[in-house]
Amino acid sequence: MISRREMVTAGVLGSITASAAPAEAAEVQQDADVIRGGLNSINEQLTRMNTTLDYGQRGPGCVSGFMAEIRNRYTIHIRSAGKFPEFMEVGLDVFYDVYDWHVRYGIPIQITRISDQRFAIQWMYTQLILRWEQDPRYLGTPFDRG
Repeated sequence: MISRREMVTAGVLGSITASAAPAEAAEVQQDADVIRGGLNSINEQLTRMNTTLDYGQRGPGCVSGFMAEIRNRYTIHIRSAGKFPEFMEVGLDVFYDVYDWHVRYGIPIQITRISDQRFAIQWMYTQLILRWEQDPRYLGTPFDRG
C-alpha cells in the first residue's frame, strides 16, 4: 500500500522530471535542490505538528508535573508511616490535573464534599482536598486523621 506522503512526493517529483528533460543538467540540479529543501521544510513542520498533537493526546501522566510530585510525597509518607496517606491538600491547578488524569484514562471520578464544605477528589488511596484560597500550584504535606 502506498502512503499519502509517497503519493504526493512521487507526483511532485514526477512532474519535475517531465518538465526538466529539455533543460540543462545544472538547472535540473538546482530545481532538485529547491524541491528537496521544500520537502525537508514540510517534513520538519509535520514532525513538529505530530509532536504537539501527541503531547495533547497524552496530557497529564504520572512521570512529570503535578502527578509525579504527588507520587513523590506519597512515597515519603509511605516510607515513614507504612501506608498511603488518607489526605493531602492541593491547589486548583493540581485538582484540575488530577481530574483530567481520570478523564484521560477513563477512571471513574470520585469527587465528594467534605465536612468543612471543601471538595475532595480520590486519587489512588488518598483524598486530595481542594484549597482554592491557596496558590493554584499548591501541594500540601500528606497526612492521616488524628
